[in-house]
Order: sequence, then C-alpha cells, then structure tokens
Amino acid sequence: MKDALKIVLAIVIVIVAWKILKGLIGLLIGIALAGLLVFGGLRLLEGPRNG
Repeated sequence: MKDALKIVLAIVIVIVAWKILKGLIGLLIGIALAGLLVFGGLRLLEGPRNG
C-alpha cells in the first residue's frame, strides 16, 4: 500500500510541476511578446521624428 501511495504522490508532484513549468513558459513568452511590441512601437514612433 505504501508503494502505491508513493507512486500516486510522485504522479501528483510531476503534474503540479508540469503545470507550474507551463505557466512560467507562458509567462515568459507573454513578457517577450509584450517587450517586442513595446520596442517595435517605440521604434515606429521615434522613426518619423529622427528621420
């Protein structure tokens, strides 16, 4: 019975870790995309003034 409990616990830990990892990757991608949009927007705004 203890072995079965350990297996279930291990599966739960893996699932939770995977969800956290996916959330972090999604967050990083979101931050990267937002950064690119802001950077691109600033470049477009600065272009006409400097040129």
